[in-house]
Amino acid sequence: MPLHKRASGHQLAWLVLVQEIRSLLLSPALFIMLIIVSLLVGYSFIQAVGLFSQASRTAVSFPELAGGMNPLEGIFVPTFGAYYLSETLLLPFVAIRLIGLDKQSGALKLLLQLPLSPLSLCGLKMTAMGFVWLLSLLPAAMVLLLWYNLGGHIFFPEIMLLFMGHGLYSLAIISIAMFAATISDSLPTAAMFCLTVTLGSWILDFAANSQGGVLAAVGKLSLTGMLRQFENGLLSTVHIASFFCIALLFFSLTVIWLHPGKRLLFQLGNSFVVLIVLSGVLAIAALEPGYMDVTENQRHSFSPADNCALRQLDKTLNIIIHLNPQDSRLLDLEQDVLAKLRRSVPNLNIQYMPIDTGGLFSAAEGDNYGLIEYEYGGKRDKSYSNSQNEILPIIYTLAGIEVAADQVPTYRGYPLVVDATGYGWWFYILLPLFFLGGGFFYRTGMAGLD
Repeated sequence: MPLHKRASGHQLAWLVLVQEIRSLLLSPALFIMLIIVSLLVGYSFIQAVGLFSQASRTAVSFPELAGGMNPLEGIFVPTFGAYYLSETLLLPFVAIRLIGLDKQSGALKLLLQLPLSPLSLCGLKMTAMGFVWLLSLLPAAMVLLLWYNLGGHIFFPEIMLLFMGHGLYSLAIISIAMFAATISDSLPTAAMFCLTVTLGSWILDFAANSQGGVLAAVGKLSLTGMLRQFENGLLSTVHIASFFCIALLFFSLTVIWLHPGKRLLFQLGNSFVVLIVLSGVLAIAALEPGYMDVTENQRHSFSPADNCALRQLDKTLNIIIHLNPQDSRLLDLEQDVLAKLRRSVPNLNIQYMPIDTGGLFSAAEGDNYGLIEYEYGGKRDKSYSNSQNEILPIIYTLAGIEVAADQVPTYRGYPLVVDATGYGWWFYILLPLFFLGGGFFYRTGMAGLD
């Protein structure tokens, strides 16, 4: 391509991007979302600090409890819950306007006549929404500054992973919203489609938490379930690939279905090819999952010596569990031991035996209820304990290995007794007025230029 044509193409793309950002900044829905985000984040932050301070008073009196005072779990995850609500319920309404209004006004037909491919047009619209997402992080930046000013502790690897999780979640939501606007004839229909997907994912995750088997496995791949892994401080290549594949799927479908002049058979065929390719990519990523525990207290990992010993197990470790999926002991076992074993043992087979119960509150039948059986290399053992301090020695005995205990530093925690109610005016007054004034003056300025 000649240099002058390439330059003109870049200039055209830049003009379209500026126009998309301008259209978003002129949208009342954007500034309403930003104001609501500010109010939600402020309320969540102040409430989280209050509860954290209340628990810290006990930890100060009893230092042995200080290890449970983790700012990620006590402050930042509850505060970013406000972003989860806004990204699920508010962000789609802003993203839908990118294509929905162009379809209603007829501007989309004009855009498709420009020397820009549908892929480029969708990429520019996605870039504009990325600018909006960065703008919505202003209250989050304020939370970090205020918490630091209060004397709170910040472990930046955890915070960066939290931002990454919400960024990937937003990317998937925006892609779904764009596709919904592409295939819908009206904005309300597109909104209903988008909310059906996002809220359906939340319902699936909620149902999976109280069930076992296939439903529990599928629930972990819901958008909400995958976001929770980032909130917990566990970096997983499978969940990163899942977010990207979901976002790329709906983005690709938007590109395929954007042009109204394409034949239906062509669109269906390309959609099927994209679905197959991305399913294959996700399957490959799931074959060799990678994990990184970025938490400061390394709560998702065994000690380095235990991890090294477990990775050397060259035979299949079989674990048979006789517990009801709703039993709290199984939940503790999953979080404290089984999840870590899945990331450490090369060949692990876990079986959940069906439990016959007479009712929700009745005792389980059978003398084996609560029993956990272990088999490795033809040797067997069993125990009723769900503690890793008893389970790991059983595994090492079956494998015939000895593991020297590591001197792992004890996580001391960061209890802090403070009052954040005085900062409410930042979130309830200053930031809303900033967004409201910015939107008003921008719209006034643009009207003056027109």
